[in-house]
Amino acid sequence: MNFKNIRYALIFVLFSSVAFCQLHSHHHHHEGHKYEVGLSIGAAHLDREGETVPSTHIHAMRRIGEKTALGLGAEYFFTEHTHYSLLGTISYNPCLAFILDISPGILFSGHDGAQETHFVTHIELTYEFDLGVIGIGPVVGVGFSKEDRHYLAGFHLAKGF
Repeated sequence: MNFKNIRYALIFVLFSSVAFCQLHSHHHHHEGHKYEVGLSIGAAHLDREGETVPSTHIHAMRRIGEKTALGLGAEYFFTEHTHYSLLGTISYNPCLAFILDISPGILFSGHDGAQETHFVTHIELTYEFDLGVIGIGPVVGVGFSKEDRHYLAGFHLAKGF
């Protein structure tokens, strides 16, 4: 898979989902709860290192409206050196099971024996299948900072309370 071209696929999927949402409107499991805890696992390609590694992302969210939520998250990449992010997240559920998360935060990484910190923005698009108060489905995302960029694809699981 050519990870350099995944950004075009992400843009296409994002615009397609927004266009699709303009035509359809349905209810989703988010309407039944105020809080959510979620976990995503998958593979991430780290441009700076030129490698693909396992990754995990966790978040805790609070609904602030019918289609939006705010929360905190953390993302960890399983590499030989330190590579993780602490994030604030705004989540938007435009329709059906599409969820767009935009998460600014701080990236912590170790390179050549030195610890670095950078501002990072992480964008994820999830499609959740409804299983009562549990949502499950595929997720794709991109994270970028001044020094690095990563692309990820994985599996998302969330529980509402």
